[in-house]
Amino acid sequence: MIQAADKQEAFAAAYARSDRDLRVRHAKAGCVLTLICMPFGASMDYFVYPQLFRDLLLSRLLNDLAVLPIFLLLFSEFGRRHIRIVGNLWPLVPAINISWMVMISEGWSSPYYAGLNLVIAVTCILMPFTLREALVICLIILALYTAACLHHHAHLATPARISDIYGDFFFLGTTSLIVITSSHYFSLRRLDEFSLRHRLDEQNQELNASYAKLSELDRLRSQFFANISHELRTPLTLIIAPIEDLLSGHHQLNDATAEALGIARQNALRLLKLINDLLELVRLDERGVALRRETVDLATFAAGVAESIRYLVEAKGLTLRLAGTGEPLLVFFDPARIEKVVLNLLTNAIKFTPKGGTVTVSCGGQHGMAVIEVADTGIGIPGEALPKIFDRFSQVDGSSTRKYQGAGIGLSLVKELVEEHGGRIEARSQVGAGTVMVVALPLAPPAAVAVVSAAAAETAAAAIERAHALIGEEVVDDRIRDIYRTAERRGSLTLDEGGGVEDIEQGAGRHTIMVVDDEPDMRRYLVSRLVSDYRVVQSDHGERALALAREKLPALVLLDLMLPGMDGIAVCRAMRQDPLLAQVKIILLTARMDEASKIAALEGGADDFLTKPFSTLEVKTRIAGLLRTAALQVALAERARELERAILKIRETESQLVHSEKMSGLGTIAAGLLHEVNNPLNFTLTALQVAHGSIPRNDHALKEILDDIGQGMNRIKTIVSDLGMFAYKSSGNENEQFDLSAVTESALRLISHELGEIAIERDIPAGMLLRGSRTQLSHVLMNLLVNSAKALMGVSGRAPRITISARSVDGGHQLVVRDNGSGIPPEVLPRIFEPFFTTRAVGQGTGLGLSIVHTIIANHGGTISARSEAGQWTEFAIFLPSIRKPA
Repeated sequence: MIQAADKQEAFAAAYARSDRDLRVRHAKAGCVLTLICMPFGASMDYFVYPQLFRDLLLSRLLNDLAVLPIFLLLFSEFGRRHIRIVGNLWPLVPAINISWMVMISEGWSSPYYAGLNLVIAVTCILMPFTLREALVICLIILALYTAACLHHHAHLATPARISDIYGDFFFLGTTSLIVITSSHYFSLRRLDEFSLRHRLDEQNQELNASYAKLSELDRLRSQFFANISHELRTPLTLIIAPIEDLLSGHHQLNDATAEALGIARQNALRLLKLINDLLELVRLDERGVALRRETVDLATFAAGVAESIRYLVEAKGLTLRLAGTGEPLLVFFDPARIEKVVLNLLTNAIKFTPKGGTVTVSCGGQHGMAVIEVADTGIGIPGEALPKIFDRFSQVDGSSTRKYQGAGIGLSLVKELVEEHGGRIEARSQVGAGTVMVVALPLAPPAAVAVVSAAAAETAAAAIERAHALIGEEVVDDRIRDIYRTAERRGSLTLDEGGGVEDIEQGAGRHTIMVVDDEPDMRRYLVSRLVSDYRVVQSDHGERALALAREKLPALVLLDLMLPGMDGIAVCRAMRQDPLLAQVKIILLTARMDEASKIAALEGGADDFLTKPFSTLEVKTRIAGLLRTAALQVALAERARELERAILKIRETESQLVHSEKMSGLGTIAAGLLHEVNNPLNFTLTALQVAHGSIPRNDHALKEILDDIGQGMNRIKTIVSDLGMFAYKSSGNENEQFDLSAVTESALRLISHELGEIAIERDIPAGMLLRGSRTQLSHVLMNLLVNSAKALMGVSGRAPRITISARSVDGGHQLVVRDNGSGIPPEVLPRIFEPFFTTRAVGQGTGLGLSIVHTIIANHGGTISARSEAGQWTEFAIFLPSIRKPA
């Protein structure tokens, strides 16, 4: 709050200073205009009031004499300090003078009122007045004019015309209103403009301060890089030297140890090369390294450098070609720096050229320049990326799916070294056809060529040897010099000589581990540590790794974050969406240590992540832990499935028990009701028969009433009969043997009048014998067939059909009744066997039919089920055992 108040106070003070300066400048301009325009108005006096010319001229001169001191006062510190008072005096002098002219001329009828209009307009437009200041000036001028006119007419006793008064005040008032409004908005705009300028000035000051801080930080950064590079080179050298001693052949090493030491040596050389390049960039920034120039034959020099790494070219399966004019190209350059240039271009060509390609180094002279061209038949560079390849830390593919590794330093360093020698470098490339890097260096001047010493005419090998004798500012011994030279030649290259990594499967453990990393050294290291415990497959490409995982179904995947094709997180997501791979454990390998990368890895589906560098023990421990977790998850999932099956079975049993209890309870209730209903029902039916016999023949109304009563009582008798069938589990002969086909035919005959024209299809083999109650099973069939006939009523567009089929199954026979009627809605189907459940209108059914059918089948030791498709068909399937089990 205090800081904001201070800023506001500073802003107000700055605006006051700006406003004061503006008022002083404009007041000076107003005074100058007054000094010029007032005497010039005498020409109008001569023609309008010639009789008053001398008095008016004297008045105008006196006006200038009064304004002149005000004008001079504006140049003093007093005038600047009191500008709000002094600046308002100069318009009042001509206003008073013009009002006096109005008074001595014609008052309200005087044309000089127009001069006051000019004074109002010029003053308020010229001066940076606020609304209040403009209003005060206008009111003063109007008051002066009014007083002058009143004095004129009172002194001369002449009447004033209303039209003159109204006209004068109309124009003076309108002008005042316009300029007052304009002054208000001009004042607001000035404040806004000053506020914007003030903020811009503050930002510029902050930017200048930030730029100074950045410059200092940049200097400190360069100094830090230089210091840290020097500090890192020493321990790296002491790491590489003992490793080379161990690999020299004087020690007996097994294959695994030799491979691990080779990986360590290669990556230490890569790190040393990167540090040397960074140190070189820092030195170039500081311009603190003097070039040690010599006159050397560039053609022989470039050929020698190329020959020194021929073994790397051939190790990758490439062809190296050297071409030249055969003429010497004497150039005055620093051999150590130009060797770095040529090596960087050659190692880039080797890196980006696939097996079987060609790298060509050619030299020649052109327009007073010595030209080296390094051409390859590699992958090429896209046109949109070509202008940026020499920018620091720029990479053609900077995504996490790039195939080739690098820090984006090499070509930037090459460009700066070439330009240090007064040369230039350019690139030509076509995607899929290769790249040509062209370096042009100025030829040595004739004076330098004439005094070429014997040392300058040495072979290229000698020049390079001497160049390596000085590394930076340090003189080093032969051993360290050899290490630096090897780092320069091999440091940026990793040769993957295996090829076809997807086809390699190593180890014979119980679990399959897949290692996915595009760095051959990292991949070989991980595989060598894991093959003793696991089956290991490997890949160097994101998309191919996904296909390999679907083929091999590994238990765990070690996955690098940065991969060609698809990055590690994309592979994670794809595996989690694949049902085959969703349960595979994934450990993501990353060099990033920020929290966002860890969260992205976990959100992408990784089970764990390892931050490089990591130890072998840590890798093995995390793999073992995740595999144990996976085994526990599998066991837990199996237990969960078993539990789910058990719960489902319990629910089915519970449902059956509930249904059985419900049936038993309803049967008990129905049995009690039957006893109470049967006797009065029989008495009523007997009484009706007696009443029918005693009705007079001509009493038709009474006969119709008794018939209606009889129909109702018979309806009750049918319901009571159904309840009896439902209530009593035993009725009739339940142990007779009968043929299912015969029972079916009997049921069809009994309800033939209900079936009408419906087509009945039978498929019941003869001799299918059952034991039980023939009457009850006949009742079951009739109920199902009547229901099917009702479902077929009103169905149009197809011929009504009922199919009855039977077949023998394990332990019994299955009877199926199917119709192509209206079907049963899916929400109704689960309840059709419940007692008293019906979808028919009141009075058209009791809802006991299918419940009775279910009870009869259950009493016979069988089961009944229903399937249906609404609007299409319904099917009831009955299973009955071949030999009824004892109750």
